[in-house]
Amino acid sequence: MKLKISIILSTILLLFSCQRDEADVQAIDQVLKLYMTSATTGQDLLNPKITGSYTTPALLDLLGERDLQTVSGYTFPKDADTLVYMDYPAGAIRLKIDSLSNDDQQVYYSRFVIKLLKKNEVVPDYDTIKIEYTSTPSLFQISKLWYNDKLKFTKVKGQPNIVTIVK
Repeated sequence: MKLKISIILSTILLLFSCQRDEADVQAIDQVLKLYMTSATTGQDLLNPKITGSYTTPALLDLLGERDLQTVSGYTFPKDADTLVYMDYPAGAIRLKIDSLSNDDQQVYYSRFVIKLLKKNEVVPDYDTIKIEYTSTPSLFQISKLWYNDKLKFTKVKGQPNIVTIVK
């Protein structure tokens, strides 16, 4: 009988010791969906099957050990409306911005080039993307995005990180 009580108490103690404190978990909100459309026709520029669209976009890091180092981890899926977008969860080097950081919040940024080449063209377009992130003990998120040095996105709490670039 003492053995059963001992096992039950040990099990209960073990279960209580395995509980996690939710306050210690940092939420991550860093996935970016980037769409690109034509200013003149409105067509999806990231769908390589459409004439006049880019065929093989590539991301090249500007903060790596070497400039234009290939960034990995991004994909080009289609959404429910069959529009192709760049799904960028992470991959480029992030650097801390000390002048904007404090004890409660850290600010980081990534800077990379998106290399865009159309079918039958030799010279690609090189566009620059800068992403600013904020990090607190409870949340790490994209806060701003610049495309060719123009602010295109500012985070709205609870909304997805979706950016549409019109070229």
